[in-house]
Amino acid sequence: GLTLAIAESMTCGLAANKLSLTPGTSGVLIGSIVCYSPLLKMTLLKVPKRQIKAYTCESKEVTQTLAMNLSKIVKADVYAAITGLASPGGSETKEKPVGTVFFCIKRGNKMYHHRQRFYGSPLMIHKKACNTLYEFILSKI
Repeated sequence: GLTLAIAESMTCGLAANKLSLTPGTSGVLIGSIVCYSPLLKMTLLKVPKRQIKAYTCESKEVTQTLAMNLSKIVKADVYAAITGLASPGGSETKEKPVGTVFFCIKRGNKMYHHRQRFYGSPLMIHKKACNTLYEFILSKI
């Protein structure tokens, strides 16, 4: 009986797509905002430029802001946000290598965070991240 809205960066809509293949999704999924570029994160979801500069787009901090600000523009029971690095060329570092994914869930006044590293091709990382997002959501509701 709960509704869900998602802010997707790295997964570019795959999380919503995967959920849409499940019968009954229309009663659950409000929608997904694909905010791949920093510009969309800043303009639509109001992530401060200074936050992106300080932590990068692929970070716990930015993912939390995405979930928080999504709740200001869409009405749902649960808000989820996902960012990460599926291929080289982003903000990867030794401490945050390719395959690192950040998850945030907001339900009411509670925020839940999860960070995990996945291995494989970019598509495999995306698929594993989507599966983990739904497992994470189910574990917190």
